Amino acid sequence: MPYRKILQELMDKYIISGCVILDPYGNIWWHTGAFPQANGALLDGYYLIYEWVTYPPSIQVAGVEYNSILNGYPDYWCLTNPEGHGSLVLQVTKNKYFILCYLKDDEPIEIQKEIAKMAALFG
Repeated sequence: MPYRKILQELMDKYIISGCVILDPYGNIWWHTGAFPQANGALLDGYYLIYEWVTYPPSIQVAGVEYNSILNGYPDYWCLTNPEGHGSLVLQVTKNKYFILCYLKDDEPIEIQKEIAKMAALFG
């Protein structure tokens, strides 16, 4: 799968620390095995997708609080942790899957462009 080459490059450079691919219904289809969570909370993909369309100012993802900094619905969503503990980028693929990436650095808007390239190759 060609998207994996870009994903591997971004992970090798420590730009992306974790990745989850959700199916169109929010179920986890694939993951890297590393994704931040708090108090044992699991990632609820359906909730994440549902909340995205409501343009919330903040959201809890796997028990961790994130502020919405750029909601490019229906294509992507950039979020950052208010305490400086990383960021998230949710990107839609052409076949309506969702790529959710965890970034340790707080430059999700720039990194979203690379994730969009990866999403274009998915499926």
